[in-house]
Amino acid sequence: MKKLLKTALLLSSIAMYCVVPRAVAKDDDNPRKITVGLIATTTAEDTQKRWQPVIDDFAKYTKMEVRTVVSTNYNDILNGLKTNTIQVAWLSSKIALEAVEDNQSTVFAQMVKQDGSHGYNSVLITPAKSPIKSFEDILGNKGVYSFYDGDKSSTSGYLVPAYYAFAKNKVEPERLFKSIVVGNHKKNLQAVINGQVDVATNNTEELDRLKKESPEQLSKLRVIWLSPLIPNDPLLYRKDLPAASKARIEEFFVTYGKPKNPASQPDVLQKILDLSGFQHSTDAQLKPIADLTMFGLLRSNMYDTKLSTAQKQKAFEDITARFGKLSMALEMARLR
Repeated sequence: MKKLLKTALLLSSIAMYCVVPRAVAKDDDNPRKITVGLIATTTAEDTQKRWQPVIDDFAKYTKMEVRTVVSTNYNDILNGLKTNTIQVAWLSSKIALEAVEDNQSTVFAQMVKQDGSHGYNSVLITPAKSPIKSFEDILGNKGVYSFYDGDKSSTSGYLVPAYYAFAKNKVEPERLFKSIVVGNHKKNLQAVINGQVDVATNNTEELDRLKKESPEQLSKLRVIWLSPLIPNDPLLYRKDLPAASKARIEEFFVTYGKPKNPASQPDVLQKILDLSGFQHSTDAQLKPIADLTMFGLLRSNMYDTKLSTAQKQKAFEDITARFGKLSMALEMARLR
């Protein structure tokens, strides 16, 4: 018995010897490599070019090897966060909401524009020579015009106009337009400029950039509808990153473009959606987007002819329960 007890104590000591150093090391553990995911609102090549100087400065500041994943498919970046192939990301608010709901990532910063604004607007645009002068002209001519919508992952290209332009006017795009094509901001802009489509979604960020880079192209389009303010896009990181790494990452971004960060290149920020920098933020900034998303799901459920009354009621209860829990979590983030 004594021999067994001595053996157990010896094994226990060996186990403690093996475990304790690992625990200590984990506290000081900082990844030497990190991947940043970037959504591409134009093309992947253009986004990579605009962000590369910031990524290079980020690598120097954090002393990490930094690689990037850039995609026009926002879900590519979301899935990268979920599977830990991406640790830091710029996402649209709508997709960021999904990342936060998954409870693996959290918002740590928000983009700030050159004019100090913390938001932008969704727009509906038409060719400048179009007979369409207002959104009411579209509402009064159902089945006449063609439409380029945004990807369903896009906040300004899809979610906001779906609610404020169409749902608020009790009309569905499928019943309003003679044809619908799903594009992205760049594709939609070009289609309107070239006169290939009657109406398209976009946002004021892209129009501001076009005004600076190609004002003659801007003159070829007309804004016929402007949404309420949308919170600027967030930056997120995975929650399981070491605390020291998260602090360093956040420190870099919230000071970038400011004198206290010697690595800053303010001029490169202007080329990224006319930014002046980033400010500290939390998941709470996504609350308006959560409300819009819930409305969209409830509306789709209401008009889904494939569902029975009982199925619609069940879906209604599931959606309201899901977003009730999510909204509470987002509100709690304001206290952090």
